[in-house]
Amino acid sequence: MKLTCGPRTVFMGLFLIFAGISIFSESLTVINRTGAVIELIQAAPAESDQWGDDLIPGLVMLDGESLSLELIGPSPWAFRMLDSEGVVYVLYDVMPTMTGKLTVGPEHQARLALIAGAERSITLTNRTGSTIISLRISSITDGDWGSDVLSGRYIRHGESVDILFEAVPGTLSFDIRFTLITGNLEIPYEKSAVILTNGASLVLTAQPRD
Repeated sequence: MKLTCGPRTVFMGLFLIFAGISIFSESLTVINRTGAVIELIQAAPAESDQWGDDLIPGLVMLDGESLSLELIGPSPWAFRMLDSEGVVYVLYDVMPTMTGKLTVGPEHQARLALIAGAERSITLTNRTGSTIISLRISSITDGDWGSDVLSGRYIRHGESVDILFEAVPGTLSFDIRFTLITGNLEIPYEKSAVILTNGASLVLTAQPRD
């Protein structure tokens, strides 16, 4: 039997200080108005391409209940929630410091026909420090990278572009292969199991290679 949340605070992450840069927490009160019992809450900060761990492990959130989350990371945030009937709720562009509250209702149900149809439109932002000259997206179960969705376009560092690509309806996780050009070198990078729903925002970064 799972415990209910009740009025409480759930902490996500730790207070971190790296190289003199502080990452402060933001408080957000989540209110359940779905008419159902929420069993899972995941969050993803800006520049993250994957959902985080369950923020209420072993707990449930009854309809009408609220809880306070302490979030570590840059805004805006995205949230994914699952109720006891298996219904998924997804909310994007949440700014904790501006609203302080997040009310989740039936209108936030993520119907696969809308978020995971055959055609996906995503916004891609280049934060690699170099120019992206190609981008290939394939399902994690597909053995072929497929064609370049940029179709000859280049994306310079700091630029954001809207990209349209096709997928098998219902597919949520994709592998991504992109190529950077630095000087005269073309360097490929790969990201695995990236969740891409219709309307998603994807920020690409590149880790230094040895």
